[in-house]
Amino acid sequence: MVGFLVLAVFIVTFVAVYRRAEGGHVAVLAGAGALVLIGWASGTYTPRMALQSVYFETLALIFGMSAISSLLAKSGFYANMAAGTAERSQGQGRWILVMMALVTYAISLVSNSFVTVAVVVPVTLTVCFRTGIDPVPVIIGEIIAANLGGASTMIGDFPNMILASAGRLHFNDFIGGMMPVCLLLLAAMLIFFERRLGDWKGAGIPVDPAWLEGEQVRDRQIDRRLLRYCVLIFAVTVLGLVFAGPLNLRPGWIAFGAGLVALALGRFKDDEFFHACGGTDLLFFAGLFVMVGALNALGMLDWAVTWLEQVTASHDRLRAILLMWVAAGLTIFVGGGTTAALFAPMAATLRLDGDGQAAWWALALGIMAGSSASLSGATAGALAMNQYSGFIKRHPQLAAAAAAGTQFTHREYMRWGMPLMGIFLILSTIYVAVLAS
Repeated sequence: MVGFLVLAVFIVTFVAVYRRAEGGHVAVLAGAGALVLIGWASGTYTPRMALQSVYFETLALIFGMSAISSLLAKSGFYANMAAGTAERSQGQGRWILVMMALVTYAISLVSNSFVTVAVVVPVTLTVCFRTGIDPVPVIIGEIIAANLGGASTMIGDFPNMILASAGRLHFNDFIGGMMPVCLLLLAAMLIFFERRLGDWKGAGIPVDPAWLEGEQVRDRQIDRRLLRYCVLIFAVTVLGLVFAGPLNLRPGWIAFGAGLVALALGRFKDDEFFHACGGTDLLFFAGLFVMVGALNALGMLDWAVTWLEQVTASHDRLRAILLMWVAAGLTIFVGGGTTAALFAPMAATLRLDGDGQAAWWALALGIMAGSSASLSGATAGALAMNQYSGFIKRHPQLAAAAAAGTQFTHREYMRWGMPLMGIFLILSTIYVAVLAS
């Protein structure tokens, strides 16, 4: 009875998260509180067990990298990097897509997808409408490039931070295990867009000339004082992460210390501080870890591991590949962070021949593929859609041009994302099979 009740709370919580992009952390915290109360009353899950289920190192990583990313964003570096890249595209649709995808990938290596999309999408919209190019395919490409960039490093996205804590992995592990295959998948994505778009690069959409007058891509200057601080903090942080393994230090606490320095130097206002330190994300993942801990306390995750072993008949390589595909499917609906927290215990049970970390890469690649399939799975998908809608509302002169192009909808995104998920999973399956052989 308790198991059914816990599962019901879990499902209701994530239905609420799925239906409401904003305030997801409130729903997760409420779900976590309900599960602790149920566990306490039944004697199956005490508050102490709930506290022990939290990956505090992951929270430290989120805090530290959010603070550093916020400082970089406040300095104007990201915005000017994106604007300069867009200006060099010379108004050609093909080069706008390629160059903005590459700069999005680069920013996402060190910054979460929310910060990346918040910076690149407004620049993309301005450049595309100025040149009469439909911005929707470019934005979709940027969202997927952000997923790929985030998956390439330990500090690029929240799922990798969770896997780093669960698997006791280091910064260098992700560089060697994830970045090469993600660069291959990025190339596959660009080829896919090029072949599908065809003559899109030469097809213009009508833009009101009145809007073009005085419209600038760059809307702010770089704060050189902040940028100097950013470069120094980031360089020291990366050096610390690179040498964390040999020095027997955990990456999360290195990032936490760097984040404290970034917050102190950034002089964020009261209304900026909570966002700068990733407060919403910290609350969401703290609640999520407590909820997953309740499932684990009732043996549900152990049951899932047993089922996985039975289905794959003790073939670890096949088990890792199945885990990757199942993780991709779940991520479409609940997002990468939730999938990582749920499936990390399963990945920890896999001991593969060849690369002993291949199971972690299989899970990370599955989450990345699922994140690319739909806006609900993409970390910053809802943000990008809101930015697109808000941009059109702020510039009603562009309504006709937007109507003449492709509409940014969930269905349109999936028209690109679902085939790419299939391509990513096929290539990732080959990669994992080779690593585990």
